[in-house]
This record gives sequence, structure tokens and C-alpha cells, in this order.
Amino acid sequence: NIREEDHWLPPDNIQEHPAQVVARRTSPTNIGLSLLANLGAWDFGYVQADAVAARTARVFDTLDLLPRHRGHFYNWYDTETLAPLPPRYISTVDSGNLAGHLLTLRQGLLALIDAPVVAPQTFAGLADTFGVLRTDFTAGDGDWSRALDDFETRLDAVCGTPPDSARNTMRALD
Repeated sequence: NIREEDHWLPPDNIQEHPAQVVARRTSPTNIGLSLLANLGAWDFGYVQADAVAARTARVFDTLDLLPRHRGHFYNWYDTETLAPLPPRYISTVDSGNLAGHLLTLRQGLLALIDAPVVAPQTFAGLADTFGVLRTDFTAGDGDWSRALDDFETRLDAVCGTPPDSARNTMRALD
């Protein structure tokens, strides 16, 4: 639920019951974890390297805008206004978490430099996403069912023997 209106910062939490409420506040720990979640999304084949880079850049642009105390991030910010939330304080735990996340992020981004244009795990990510679709799909329309069966057969074949070149990857995606 990361949105432009929140300056690409993650909400602290989402309450589902009794009604859905999104906590439009964030901390250095939340920010660091959201950056690593983008790397995780690449690892699982849900996004490509360019999406990781774009998402990371947006967060860093926002970090440049956040008010700080002697260079340190405050512990809580309003994601819509970027104002530090009262009481303003610096948390050594959250600052340390962010520092550790940034070290890990650096290594992950450096590894992406040599990554293929289409991540090798892309088809596994598609299979995961398709599995969710299949779980939520209720049988009814025979044409849809046949189309899903055909897609699943083709996807299983690609996952069983992943493409070994850019040309074969494009064929598989087509």
C-alpha cells in the first residue's frame, strides 16, 4: 500500500478489523525494510531490476526531504506531510536498523548490476502469481477455464526448462 501521496514511504501498519485503517506514519526501520522488500520482490521474480532501481530512487528522493536532527532521522514521520511526529526523538534502535538495511541494500543493488535484463526467476514469480489467480478463480466460464489451463501448461513447461538466452526468454514471454 505504498503510494505517491505517502511520498513512497511504507505505512507503519494496516488494521483490518473492525474496519480497514492505514497508519500513515513510518519509521527508519519501516523505510529500510521496504527498501529490502523491493530486493526480495526481485529475488522471487515479481519485479525486474529496473523496478527495484526506480522504487529505491523514489525513496531516496524522499529521504532527502525529511527533516532531521543533527543529521539523524527522527523516529516517526507523517507519510503524507513528511513532518516528524511528536514527541520528536531519535531512536538508536531504529537508526541502527536503517543503517543495517542500507548496508544490505547496497550489496543487493551491486549484485543487480550484473543481473540479466529479465531475472531468471521471473517465470517462478509468474507461476506464484498464477497460483493465486487459480486459487481465487471460481469455475464457471468454460472459455476462461480452458484459457487458464492452456496458460498453466505453457508456464509449467517454461518453469521446468527456463530459457537460456534473451531470444528464448522473449519467445517464452510471448
